[in-house]
Amino acid sequence: MTQLESLQNAASNIDGLRVYKKQQEDRRKKIDRFFLSLNGTTISPCLDFTHMNAFILGMIKASKLK
Repeated sequence: MTQLESLQNAASNIDGLRVYKKQQEDRRKKIDRFFLSLNGTTISPCLDFTHMNAFILGMIKASKLK
């Protein structure tokens, strides 16, 4: 399973939430970055896998509190 698939599986707990991989223009950068979109609106900064995972888990907890 790729990192993108793992993040998308976590994001599937919230309806309309999608994870996208940011396209890197600079070929020297080796770290993949991701961002979140909710119903077509970007709602997160570009983050690496670990930080994006924590961001998604925080959103899931916040949606449960709501």
